[in-house]
Amino acid sequence: MLMRKEDSLLLIIDVQEHLAPAQESPRDVINGCAALLDIAKKLNVPFIVAEQNHNSFGPTMIDLRIVLGDDITYYEKDTFSCYKNEEIREKIKQSGKKQIVIAGLETHLCVLQTALDLQKEEYEVFVAADACSSRNAMQSALGIQRLLHNGVDVVTVEMVIFEWLENSRSPEFKEVWAKRV
Repeated sequence: MLMRKEDSLLLIIDVQEHLAPAQESPRDVINGCAALLDIAKKLNVPFIVAEQNHNSFGPTMIDLRIVLGDDITYYEKDTFSCYKNEEIREKIKQSGKKQIVIAGLETHLCVLQTALDLQKEEYEVFVAADACSSRNAMQSALGIQRLLHNGVDVVTVEMVIFEWLENSRSPEFKEVWAKRV
């Protein structure tokens, strides 16, 4: 199945100042999440930004906060699965979207548990693997393997962007393409 912007919600998980730098390839995750948030804003795809225990892990990375601007609510959680957080779960349900695109940290923990919980609730779940990471490559690889084994679609940032764009005629495509070339 293709990701459709009108059916999608973007969920960014725990890309925070005291957590992101400890990951395998943190810059790829930060850049990937920033690109997803940027296109989501341009295409009016709703998004949620979750933070694990803000006091311990700090705010969302500045790179993402710059893309988001000032008018954004960050959803703090202490559960590993975002779907087990009542406020986030209600926000997802209220959106009416059935496709959830996930990116963030850590692949084998919060991303995995969130994806599996959403899938259990019959959402179509897509995890942008190149915008996710764990503290070491093995943990991330095993997280991706488990997602695949459980039927979650593992995709890339470009897959998300170009499926949401649908064609090359839009001004958003021209802007995205200029950044990619």
